[in-house]
Amino acid sequence: MVALSVGLVIGILISIPVGPINVTVISRGLKQGFSNAFAVGLGASAMDFTYCAATMLGLSAVVHKIEVNIIFRVLGFFLLLYLGLKDITTKVEAFKYENYVQKNGTFHSAFLVGVATYVSNPALVAFWITLAGIVQSSGSIVNNIEEGVLFALGVGIGTAVWYYSLLKVLFWKRERFKAETLAILSRISGYIMLGFSAYIGYELLRYVVKGGLV
Repeated sequence: MVALSVGLVIGILISIPVGPINVTVISRGLKQGFSNAFAVGLGASAMDFTYCAATMLGLSAVVHKIEVNIIFRVLGFFLLLYLGLKDITTKVEAFKYENYVQKNGTFHSAFLVGVATYVSNPALVAFWITLAGIVQSSGSIVNNIEEGVLFALGVGIGTAVWYYSLLKVLFWKRERFKAETLAILSRISGYIMLGFSAYIGYELLRYVVKGGLV
């Protein structure tokens, strides 16, 4: 249970910094409701578990395969570009409480948005390899395969708890926020997404140039 508990704490802590997932979850919550936004978070949580389990079990080469990463990065670039532009161009009327409806999208489509946004981050594999090395070298948290899986499960649950809590805070007295304020927040999230998209695009371009493909 130590591995599960430590994984839970780590999962919450690594989810706190602002990143494309948090921004996407907040943006979806403002416009499409709690369930849709939480589905995005669950998609990311599932990938946290997958990446963490792969590295803990020594399968990092699978998730680090160049061809797979390139495909995911290209997908992530266009996805974040689309979501960012959509947030920036959303009109104020969409945020008025009387016009707010919890719909627009199904669980599986939002879940896949979370997955695609997550795997587009080129730094995550290196992060999980480093974290797995630190945890395994401690000798007091993970000592076998079962504990490695429990640790990864704890990480996945921890990130899901964070996204759930984030949305609960976001929806706490949401109706008191002015539509103009929500529209501004949406535009800010849009620009942040465009920033992440630009970063991914830069990394892709650098890889192409470095590989001598242009």
